[in-house]
Amino acid sequence: MANINQYDAGRNIQLDRQHRLSKLQEAQKITYANLTAYTFIMAAELIIGYWNHITVLIADGLNNLTGVCGAAILIIGLRVSRRPPDSNHVLGHWQYENIAALLSATIMFAVSIQILVDGGFAIHNFFAGHFVHPNMWSLGISLLSALVISILAKFNALKGAQLNNQALTASGQDLKSDAWTSFGTFLSIGGAYLGAPWLDGVATIAVGCLILHASVLIFRTTIMRLTEGFNPTSIDHYSQTISAIPGVLGIQGIEPRWLGDQVVMKIGIYLADDTDLATAYAIGEKVEHALMTQYDILDADVMTYPVSLKDNPNDVD
Repeated sequence: MANINQYDAGRNIQLDRQHRLSKLQEAQKITYANLTAYTFIMAAELIIGYWNHITVLIADGLNNLTGVCGAAILIIGLRVSRRPPDSNHVLGHWQYENIAALLSATIMFAVSIQILVDGGFAIHNFFAGHFVHPNMWSLGISLLSALVISILAKFNALKGAQLNNQALTASGQDLKSDAWTSFGTFLSIGGAYLGAPWLDGVATIAVGCLILHASVLIFRTTIMRLTEGFNPTSIDHYSQTISAIPGVLGIQGIEPRWLGDQVVMKIGIYLADDTDLATAYAIGEKVEHALMTQYDILDADVMTYPVSLKDNPNDVD
């Protein structure tokens, strides 16, 4: 007979953890593919860009360098996230995934500033009479970059939704931004090739703005999670689910927080004053099971209070 400590609200804890870890492992494999593609594209763009003095292609190469760094950091973060709980991290190491995303956004932010500066110099050079002379190699690599990254963006977004992995979903959004950046690079190089060299500096600044915007979005999400912020709409949904459980007479409080992509929460519910211990425990398990089933949360700590305390909240510790 299995040990009852292996189960939580009808769920096998060991199997559930293994399932979540396998999803992290699959996400890590996809990130390796991102890293490989970014590395080859970045190297080609920087070599051709510096060789032909095409600022916008160099900017796109530097943008893809942030993709290389971001993918490498995310791989490390996903690997550390898979470590089992220990004495210092009793709930596991899931939060390292958000730390990796924050570091990646920091790199993106720094590179975007450098690209904006480079764009300013490119415009200055245009007015000084120094024009860009792109060739077919620069056109080809920018188009190839846009196509490859677009495919990766779609794949990451689909797998992120399938695995319910925020890191892959964010990666898909970042890749989508990079794809648009590469398409813009292709158009600007094409314009310069056809006799509009001013597009180099203008497109470089546009690329810098896109990267800056993407980094700010990632900052907002990861900082919100690391500081234990949570969407009030999601809390309302949890509240409706809990209130529908038979025996629950009210909700004392819901305190959800993120551990990487996993949600854990503390919940206080009001029960009738004469509810016996076994019944209170059973209701708590039903609450936890409902939340796990509908929202795939990692864990919920349910505390019960007699309904008489609703009128005397100061008596609740």
